[in-house]
Amino acid sequence: MIIKFTRIALSLVFILIVASQSIAAPAVTESINTFAINAAKILADSSNGSSFFFSPYSIITAFGMAYAGSAGNTAKEIERVMKFSPEFHKFLSEFTGELESGSAITSANRVWLREGLTLNDDYERILSELYRSPAAELDFKNDPENSRKTVNDWVSDKTNGRINNLLAKVLPDTQMILTNAVYFNANWSNEFDEARTQDRDFDSFGKKIKVPMMMQNGKFLFYYSIWDDTRVIKLPYKGRMSMLVMLPAQGKTGFEDLTPEKFAEWTQNLSRYDVDLWLPKFKTEDSYELKDLFAKLGVTSAFSNSADFSGITQDEKLKVDSVIHKTFIEVDEKKTEAAAATAITMIRATARPAKLPEAKFHADRPFIYFIIDGDTDAILFMGRQTFRQ
Repeated sequence: MIIKFTRIALSLVFILIVASQSIAAPAVTESINTFAINAAKILADSSNGSSFFFSPYSIITAFGMAYAGSAGNTAKEIERVMKFSPEFHKFLSEFTGELESGSAITSANRVWLREGLTLNDDYERILSELYRSPAAELDFKNDPENSRKTVNDWVSDKTNGRINNLLAKVLPDTQMILTNAVYFNANWSNEFDEARTQDRDFDSFGKKIKVPMMMQNGKFLFYYSIWDDTRVIKLPYKGRMSMLVMLPAQGKTGFEDLTPEKFAEWTQNLSRYDVDLWLPKFKTEDSYELKDLFAKLGVTSAFSNSADFSGITQDEKLKVDSVIHKTFIEVDEKKTEAAAATAITMIRATARPAKLPEAKFHADRPFIYFIIDGDTDAILFMGRQTFRQ
């Protein structure tokens, strides 16, 4: 009888572990991908046709730390827009652990506090255990410039020197800064031959611009939609990550009908083709203040004097003052290197086509690209690439 009971108990424990793992990844992927696509549409509208690049994963992680201390209407707004839930912190922690197991990507969090600010015990526990985010005190009031340098140096170190001067200034009234830094560096599974790279015309909204175009012929996962003349290709890196590149129809931006469901359609309908591939080399750096973006998405309470972050501390009534996001990406024949950092500062509140044996994917006009986790299809980085004279 004892032996049978032990076997049953072990089986139940195993089932519970598997169930937990199966819930975490889809929940985090839904949150990241929904935010990524909604935010990208806003960035596309405001970019005037220029390139842009951002990390929804970094932003989601930083905002997760803020959400952990939110309550009332502030928490409800964040939950609705970001698709968070009280279990999100645990899910994100598990997801991040799995993500970093391949070592192509690293993520680090840090909380910076005004000297003397006391965090609530539960909030400090969530930061420490689930976000691996130690708290450090800085003298914002008397030495804001040195505080700024300390935060910026930490971000630079965690992004291998790719993100510098994240914060242009720090206000003396700053109570807390929540920071996330993400660094990605991976070689292509199928590297491009540098000898084949040559200058080719890139059609940038009607203007022909010569750009260095990488070329190769190989077997890739590819999808073509006859309904909207969209081409999608998946370019794997060594490890579990991939770049998904979407080439919209001529004259389209690609954002007109882009939804999380459309993105899922692409990833689920990829098939192996012999592809004649052209992809430009490029390097992009961007910096954003995302307060207006969050307002357009529907998160307003967190930035107002009615913000409720009572779960963080009882010392002060807090509100979000700014959400700073800075990114870097460089794509060449061998690899992709990308980095992003997010800082949240808080102050006091006053039908399928027929398969073809061969396909062409010539990215010689503006395209949308995603660096995704190959196991879950979560969008870690996202951008649009074009070129200007």
